[in-house]
Amino acid sequence: MSASSTKKRPSFAQVKAAALRNIDKVLVQWLPNGKRVDGGKEYTAPNPTRTDKRAGSLKISISKGTWSDFATGDKGGDLIDLVRYIDGGTDVEACNKLAELLGVTADSAPAKPAPAKSKAPEWTAIQPIPAEAMNKCPVKHRQHGTPSKVWIYRDDKGQPLMALYRFDMGPDEDGKRKKVFAPLTWCKRSDGETTQWRWQGLPELRPLLRRDELALRADAPVILCEGEKAADAAADLMPNYVASCWPNGSNSWHKADLTPLKGRNVLLWPDNDDSGSTCMNAIAHKLREIGAGSVRFIALEVFKRKPTIKNERAEFAKGGQWDNGDDAADAVAKGWTVDHFVELERSGELFVSVEEPSAPEEPEPTPKAKAKPAAKRPAKPKNDLMPGGFRLTPEGVFYAGDDGEARPVCSPLEILARTRDDKGHNWGLLVEFDDPDGAKKRWNIPARTMTGDFGKDVLGPLVDMGLRLAGSRSGRNARNDLQSYLGGFDSAQRARLVTRLGWHDSAFLLPEQQVGMHSEHLHFYEAGSQLPPISEAGTLEQWQEQIGALCVGNHRLAFVVGVALAGPLLHMLGHESGGFHLYGDSSGGKTTHLQVAASIYGGPRLVRSWRSTDNALESIAAAHSDGLLVLDEIGMCDPRIIGETVYMLGNGTGKA
Repeated sequence: MSASSTKKRPSFAQVKAAALRNIDKVLVQWLPNGKRVDGGKEYTAPNPTRTDKRAGSLKISISKGTWSDFATGDKGGDLIDLVRYIDGGTDVEACNKLAELLGVTADSAPAKPAPAKSKAPEWTAIQPIPAEAMNKCPVKHRQHGTPSKVWIYRDDKGQPLMALYRFDMGPDEDGKRKKVFAPLTWCKRSDGETTQWRWQGLPELRPLLRRDELALRADAPVILCEGEKAADAAADLMPNYVASCWPNGSNSWHKADLTPLKGRNVLLWPDNDDSGSTCMNAIAHKLREIGAGSVRFIALEVFKRKPTIKNERAEFAKGGQWDNGDDAADAVAKGWTVDHFVELERSGELFVSVEEPSAPEEPEPTPKAKAKPAAKRPAKPKNDLMPGGFRLTPEGVFYAGDDGEARPVCSPLEILARTRDDKGHNWGLLVEFDDPDGAKKRWNIPARTMTGDFGKDVLGPLVDMGLRLAGSRSGRNARNDLQSYLGGFDSAQRARLVTRLGWHDSAFLLPEQQVGMHSEHLHFYEAGSQLPPISEAGTLEQWQEQIGALCVGNHRLAFVVGVALAGPLLHMLGHESGGFHLYGDSSGGKTTHLQVAASIYGGPRLVRSWRSTDNALESIAAAHSDGLLVLDEIGMCDPRIIGETVYMLGNGTGKA
């Protein structure tokens, strides 16, 4: 057996340590077209496993040897991992390649470190920068020359913290002009004796651009861009906003101090590319965490139009161009003006609201006593398909035809879901809107009405409920657009039509709220039924003081409260529904007892008259299923009706 075959290989730890000591040699061997960035702390190069033409996404830590490619999510803990990632094969093969390159053997003693050079002095940025230092700020970079633009980052009092220089260089291999940014700070040496200007950035968390203006214009909305040049352009296009950004681009947003945006209304303008979208979505989530007043996006779709000026008025035409990577500065270069943005903001087309990402489904917590329960809505999926040309904004529904001009259709009308019953029949659309008084209205539009007389069967009821058609257009045109809006909508979201309130599996359906979880959103649908006015007012403590305390020692009041509370429990216990009749002399307190029972669910309006059951017993029972149905004034009802009602309810009609 040859000596070479029995030669002991070096350990992974030996090769890993040797590779880190000689990291420059390793990187030049496997990633020859790279460069150091971030003040020399990292190395970046085109990823050879992909068709990268430029560096940026793949980065290696010079001090640790760890690496990652944010574009793909690939990462590793050392240089052996990196070689295996680039060349393929196994860790053993990668280890052997490094050992051969670096001359590492099992018998070789750990290389002694070279005579230690005096450690490079550590410099710390001084914040704020003294006025005398600003007077001596360099006007050129030793390598890049004269900057094309310089921005000063300041604190909230206007004191300078950092200068950022931009250098526009020659074109790269794709013909695209390169740009280089260099931060400049006034620094103090670790020995505390030397201060000087250094081409290095600020430590985390870094300030936002125009932080002083954010402090001065505390009530102004904020528009956040991905770069300084874009922020300057956004400030020109939207002067009512404070235009800002953070240093070092989309990959460093998490190193910025976003806390000055707490409580502010923020508009996000992403660059027109995947990294811009990813970055701004992450920022939107962070802004919600820190308590921003509101978060919206610029609707990049508007830039598919071409901005024009006609009779000194901003207008739009077809044929707009919005290229990959375009931002606010490109909008200015393509002819967009303040007037165009004023028009888009007026119509509501400029914005896209940000909704909370859907969280894992959990049972709803019991709402606090003072909070009015909101109607539960189907979660909006990502693949809802808005009909072509339509846009829903806080100002209304708009339609943009071939000419690109946005025309109003109606007041805001949101389509929540497609609906059908448990047999897959009776399809429809569940819509929601606010009437002129601000009251929220919800209606399930049966699909069959869309194929008949739309004006009578759909538009008429919507208008009766408070929907407003656009007054600036003819009724026929607005009606046709509304029909196209409703008829062309598509969504994967579904809602289940049910014909009674109460329990449905593990969910309890109330008129304005679904408590607990169900496989689908539930919507009560019963033509002609009058929903019980279940409502919440005051606190539990107030009810206990003003009503509950009077029940102590009063067996009749305690009894009616117990009956009211028992309604939702019968289903859980497997018991049938039932009823009780209070009788006695006139003015003996019967109505008062009924109102006490009704107080568990709402106010005195929950008490119905027996006469109301004459022609609508089944729908009334369905609307009170698994709850409490309170009927008063029995003396005013026909005895025949009373008998039929008692018989039907006793046999489970409507499951009241």
